[in-house]
Amino acid sequence: MQSNFNHINIVPIGNEFFDHLTTHSRSRVSSSGFKLNRLRKLYTRQVAKTQLTFSDKLSTILRDFPLLHDIHPLYTDLLRFVFDKDRYSFSLGQVNTARRLIQNIADDYLNLLEFVGSVRECRALKASAVAGMFSVVNEITPGLAYLEQLRQHMVKLPLIDPNVATLLVAGYPHGEKACFVEGVVDFVAKSVAFDVGFTDYNGLMRCQVIDAPGVLDKPVFGECNVVVDALARRLGDAIVLFFLDVSGSCGYSVADQVVFFHSVKAVFVERPLLVVCDESDLMRVSEQDWELIEEMMIGGVGGEEEEVGLKISDLRSEEGVISVKNVACERLLDQRGRLSCIALEEARVLRNKYIVAHQELDRDDDHEVSDLFVDPDVLFRLEEQEHAGIKHAEEEQEEEEEDFVMAEKRFPEEHKDQLVASIHKIHPLRILIAFGFCILVGNTYGAVQQCLSTLSF
Repeated sequence: MQSNFNHINIVPIGNEFFDHLTTHSRSRVSSSGFKLNRLRKLYTRQVAKTQLTFSDKLSTILRDFPLLHDIHPLYTDLLRFVFDKDRYSFSLGQVNTARRLIQNIADDYLNLLEFVGSVRECRALKASAVAGMFSVVNEITPGLAYLEQLRQHMVKLPLIDPNVATLLVAGYPHGEKACFVEGVVDFVAKSVAFDVGFTDYNGLMRCQVIDAPGVLDKPVFGECNVVVDALARRLGDAIVLFFLDVSGSCGYSVADQVVFFHSVKAVFVERPLLVVCDESDLMRVSEQDWELIEEMMIGGVGGEEEEVGLKISDLRSEEGVISVKNVACERLLDQRGRLSCIALEEARVLRNKYIVAHQELDRDDDHEVSDLFVDPDVLFRLEEQEHAGIKHAEEEQEEEEEDFVMAEKRFPEEHKDQLVASIHKIHPLRILIAFGFCILVGNTYGAVQQCLSTLSF
């Protein structure tokens, strides 16, 4: 599925289709010194070039915009307020229809230009052809405007791979969080709502690090935030790293950050979470704040105790940043292992259920078959059909026997004696000839007559 939309070109609207065609529409060709056939070819080339320009621009739109089923659901969710699936498909369908209509208009007028008899007719046909093509494009202007509006939003989307393991960074803006993002990835691709970078974990797993400034740096509540809801529903393997600023340099107290954490936890209920603290800040934490931090591990909305982990590290050093990344990646690998075990166990249970059901089906097979024919009317009809079949077969056999007896009676007795007497006297060559006639002749009586006449010579 497509996740990169930066290649989509600007959708031309209205006069933007005219740029390459103004010289055609405004110039007038002088007929002096030109023969009619040369002028006819000139106007033919202008009509063909106009059609080619329109078709190229419309084909570019169809090529750049992906089909609806090729857009990942993550991006349809991110574009929820501007993306209408029905209107999107309808607009692309309009573009495709317009391209076909323009091709038909050009073909018709090119055929007419081959038989014109004057320069005036050439000019009139060329003007009509170009006007017809412009009319088709003007009809789909609303659809083109919608596609251009959608393009402007699509090119701003981040390059997120929903199928790659994700480290999702959350927490109020402060220095430790920025140090982690910059220290883990070599390059951060910035967009309107996301900063995305990629990293590798010991050759075992490729990860993407997503920091969402303005999105995951303030409390979130369910579907009130489209971006957060899309990430929560559409990302594959993902872990949420919540960076807790114990020192309060971010401008919020520990209590405020705990409320923020629980709002994140309520949205990402099925994702593992890891709370990250800088070890230097914990030296100044009060006992009351420490109790709040411990409550983050065991309390809150929708989670078991093992779903939330705590990692204390020196986030101002490279070793501390790498250690946080390693812990997060190990938790993702453990989650993959648990999911694999769950999938294998579910497959084993389903297989056992299938075997048991199949055995019960075999055991009850005779009973089920007998139940299918308990209707006495069905039994009676089957018996009648069987008796009727037997009676019909007997009647056919009797008819064959009667035909054989009648054939025997039709053969005269004297012919039998004549045949027997002749066989004793004939030459072997005559026997072969007689058998040949027997093969060629269709019925028994005729075969005997032919045989006797042959043997008599």
